[in-house]
Amino acid sequence: MTEHDRMLNPAVIELSIRRAIAPIAIFLQDVDVTEVMINPGGLVFVERAGEIFKSDVRVSDKEIEQAMNSISASMGRDARSVKSPIVNASVGGLRVAGVLSSVSDGGHTMSIRRHQDPSHRPDIAQLVAWGAMTQHQAGILADLILNKRLNLVIAGGTSSGKTTVTNALLSLITGNERLITIEDARELHVRVENALNLITSPIAEPPVTARDLVKLCMRMRPDRIVLGETRGEETYDLIRAMNSGHDGTITTIHASSAEGALDALEMLFQMSLPANASMPSDVVRQFISRAVHVVVYAHREIVDSGGVRKYRRFIRDIVLVKGVLENGYYDLEKI
Repeated sequence: MTEHDRMLNPAVIELSIRRAIAPIAIFLQDVDVTEVMINPGGLVFVERAGEIFKSDVRVSDKEIEQAMNSISASMGRDARSVKSPIVNASVGGLRVAGVLSSVSDGGHTMSIRRHQDPSHRPDIAQLVAWGAMTQHQAGILADLILNKRLNLVIAGGTSSGKTTVTNALLSLITGNERLITIEDARELHVRVENALNLITSPIAEPPVTARDLVKLCMRMRPDRIVLGETRGEETYDLIRAMNSGHDGTITTIHASSAEGALDALEMLFQMSLPANASMPSDVVRQFISRAVHVVVYAHREIVDSGGVRKYRRFIRDIVLVKGVLENGYYDLEKI
């Protein structure tokens, strides 16, 4: 292995990050911790088991900068450059977003999302036990995935449990199916043996994007395509794939409602059309309504638990997309 290869090795980069910000290592080792937030001044807030609390730990600007430099070096960049004071990357089991004081008033800041180990990911039964979905909803989703093989969009806000729900649904799929997942970082886990996990690579030359991988997987005979998140130029190709017989496709999207998810898809679809191509909005809506069969909306709310504010995540709506009405709105039915 060359020095360059070692520099790009996710395990090496992750280790260097953990060493640089050693004060928070105890949180990154806790299986119940999902997020560590380092604010200007070194204040550290931690989300553990749905509760956010302020820790007694402090992290210096020097430690944050060292961690950001480790990530930037892996991307062939210099975080100290005024041209790139922002770092946003997935490394090993961590997703890191950080900014230097040039764009963060008061000091450097960093947020670290810790991906759950597959052995600690909840299945459908556990989500029901936690109150994240009802037994009735679990039965509906199992039928939609396994029997009807409908295309699902899991929608919700930031940290609403979209990936958790997706993984729980994927745990239902067994047997002789070929699944291909596409992600920026490895968060999805399937149980079928005939599976392929594709990861984007922004440091490749040229970079490998989600759009590249959606196009590629179409040539690799998938029974189902699972896109970790729809958010950009891959939307056009994904919707085409969903309309071309790849039943049982699943993706997630940021939205504040089920209908909002379809509106977001419509916008992303228009933005991702091939160069010099255009499509009337009513045609786009028809196209999307044929591709997306169901929208599952995951919601996060703050609840008071014995004087402690906690986050509760749950499935609020399961919506069937029946088509487009004469007035141009989507024909939706809650199920």
